[in-house]
Amino acid sequence: MVNYTKYFDLELFEGKISKHQYPWHFHNCYTIILVEVGSITYEFQDTSLKINEAEALIIAPDVIHRNTISKQTVYKALFLPKEYFSLADQNKIQTQILKQTDIVKKLVELFNKIKLNIDKNEINDSIFMLQNLINQLQVPDSEISYSRSNLSPEIDYDLPIDELAEKAHLSKFHFQRKFKKSNGLTIGQLKQQEKTIKAKTLLEKGKMSTDVAYELGFFDQSHFIKYFKKMWATTPKNFK
Repeated sequence: MVNYTKYFDLELFEGKISKHQYPWHFHNCYTIILVEVGSITYEFQDTSLKINEAEALIIAPDVIHRNTISKQTVYKALFLPKEYFSLADQNKIQTQILKQTDIVKKLVELFNKIKLNIDKNEINDSIFMLQNLINQLQVPDSEISYSRSNLSPEIDYDLPIDELAEKAHLSKFHFQRKFKKSNGLTIGQLKQQEKTIKAKTLLEKGKMSTDVAYELGFFDQSHFIKYFKKMWATTPKNFK
């Protein structure tokens, strides 16, 4: 069971899932996860982190990762545009586990305010206070080191692989192998992620899932449903 709540430019995901493996992916915003029951393992290219009950994780924008749920788990995830953590002109918040009681409590309050459609200014104040609390932490060395390979690559999604390889002055085979080694995901996986992100936006605007599948060039409706569910843990129909 999953549920999405959209409030202005904030998006709150609530999931009760017994088993699911998300693909390698990234978000161009901050992702804040709070585990209420169970646990989730997050893999990065140079480490992995296990988030247990009453713990949270913040993932910086464009950091490539995948997450695995292997037992009954209840959790929430907030997708927060990066601008919210840039207003105070402070140090960039890094990917890290958040175990502190005051931070977890502040997260619970923030999630509840979003669900209840509390005044936007009050929500902004809560986010600002959360930022200040996180900025006071020192990130342990065991958590994410910002190697270049953690960050998402920039490519022209409209170009076929042949042309991307040509621009890199490599054969198609060597380009794909080097790309996967450097970024942890293939060109095809990256393009599929981009499609599912666009699909989500089109569904939010009221388009039918069959039209979305056709517009984005999926082979057929079943392939569209498969990729969408893998990325968002629900079918296009249920999301809509």
